[in-house]
Amino acid sequence: MALPNQISSPLTTLIPFISAEEAATMAYPPNALPGARDVETFYGSVRVYEWGPADGEKVLFVHGDATPCLVFSKIAQGLVDAGYRVMLFGKRHSRNSDFGRTVEIGHDVRLFATQILLVLASSPLSWVGNGNSFSIVAFSLGGPISLAFAGAFPESITSLVFLGPAGLIRTLPAEYEDQLMHQPELAPSQEALREKVRQTLGVAPSGPALNIQPDRKRVIPSGVGPSRVEKTFDMGAIVQWQFDHHQGHVHSFQDTVRYGPLRKREDLWGRVCDILAGRTQPGSPLHKSKLLVFFGRDDDVVVGTETTEDILKLLPPAHLQVEYLPGGHGFPYPNSEKITQTILSFWRS
Repeated sequence: MALPNQISSPLTTLIPFISAEEAATMAYPPNALPGARDVETFYGSVRVYEWGPADGEKVLFVHGDATPCLVFSKIAQGLVDAGYRVMLFGKRHSRNSDFGRTVEIGHDVRLFATQILLVLASSPLSWVGNGNSFSIVAFSLGGPISLAFAGAFPESITSLVFLGPAGLIRTLPAEYEDQLMHQPELAPSQEALREKVRQTLGVAPSGPALNIQPDRKRVIPSGVGPSRVEKTFDMGAIVQWQFDHHQGHVHSFQDTVRYGPLRKREDLWGRVCDILAGRTQPGSPLHKSKLLVFFGRDDDVVVGTETTEDILKLLPPAHLQVEYLPGGHGFPYPNSEKITQTILSFWRS
């Protein structure tokens, strides 16, 4: 459904105007994962990937503010190999999802929680209602987004697993605190705002050039993608690609920094920690259960020791399992195998 202020994704603005061969070699090629579909929503089209046994226990992955859902690709495939059904999706502004400008709502938990409902409803399988429930694996900003959803729909969530979760960050990186990130109307030009976002993301002014032919639009076949994840992706190259080629990415990233639940969201954490600790919602699968959280040892964005200390103010230690892995805030992808093994052991215990 076309929106009057919608900024379309590269699936519309770029892919039809480059060769199929060049598209296949991009950092984030079309149909990069199995089970690709495009879901039309009130906010534009959302790219969703869903695969795995139809009768398997279900797992939803929720990514952060800069790195798209491919960060979960190896973990998701590992869970599929263990018999799970998985779903990944691109939040607004990420790679293959549109960005619809809205006056009424910024990039906050209301928008992202609504997007979760929309992608779940697009599945041929029942994910919610009638006794159905699913687990969530979330990274960075995806953590508090998932907490908001779990707090609103506690009967639908079986388990929560977080990778470097935001929401309790004590000190944001200096770039996130810059005035232009919170008051973009003060930017002297769109180019100045774009440069500020570029510095915050840590990407180059531009990546590898593509041979774009605006006068030669080709028809894009609805490919089914691979049957399983075999490819290794370059996360840094994907972030660069989004910055270069998604026309809505700059504004949407800035708006997420401005309105997203990055810190001081003890309300979201507290509501779910009360369920996990057995204080509320006795009918929820989360009631009297345990939270699994991974941190990067050298992560200076979500500092593991600080976040753990703050979680323990809300949740008894018996309901929390913390794991540290090598790396900074980008630790999930290179540690995918270890994360997968730990998640499976956690769910089977």
